[in-house]
Amino acid sequence: MMNLLCRGLLALMLCLSFSTFAGADGLRVSPVMLDVPAPGATTTLTLRNEGRQPITVQARSFRWEQGKGQERLRRTKDVVVSPPATRLAPGASQTIRVVRTSKRPVRSEEAYRVFINEVPDQGRSRSGAVAFATELRIPVFFTPAGARNPDVVWSLRNSRGATFLVGQNRGDTRLRLADLRMTGASGARVARRGLVGYVLGGATMQWPVAAAGRLGAGARLKAATNLGTLDAQVPAR
Repeated sequence: MMNLLCRGLLALMLCLSFSTFAGADGLRVSPVMLDVPAPGATTTLTLRNEGRQPITVQARSFRWEQGKGQERLRRTKDVVVSPPATRLAPGASQTIRVVRTSKRPVRSEEAYRVFINEVPDQGRSRSGAVAFATELRIPVFFTPAGARNPDVVWSLRNSRGATFLVGQNRGDTRLRLADLRMTGASGARVARRGLVGYVLGGATMQWPVAAAGRLGAGARLKAATNLGTLDAQVPAR
């Protein structure tokens, strides 16, 4: 039962990680991450319809927070997207603006997600065709001058039948983790290709990486990050 739970958690986290960058055959969005250094407050995304049918796309902004190892997204008016909806003919492109409207100074790095949704075509659904709803979640960061680099303390925690990799970020800016490889004190090895996730500035995040106890009393962690290669010893707690 515990092994089934662990496999389920791993599958869920893997799907969530890749959903940030995946898209339908028709809709393409670039870039896949937006970084706006101070004093900037505006950036852009480009939408392109590479399919054979017209599509309707809507965009929404969410504040992105982490706490106690969990992600939280909430609708916000501090960042707006314009236009919030558009119709794209086959081969057409549209530039949308992402604007931080809040007048508060950026004290530490602020993280948001812009959701890009392809609205299902109800006409195609009625005709018997299957209409899939695409959702892309584009990370957006507003970073103040002088922000401290990420400083992440790693540990392993066993809970609910799984071993979690826990990252506590004591810096001001995010750390992006990908292509994870771990070798446990027990000799067991685990690997996760592609994006694992982010530890936001001043936050704590965790991910299930193995069945509980499989890695033993600690592990060697190697991964790719936005600052380069990570190589660290990770104790169990």
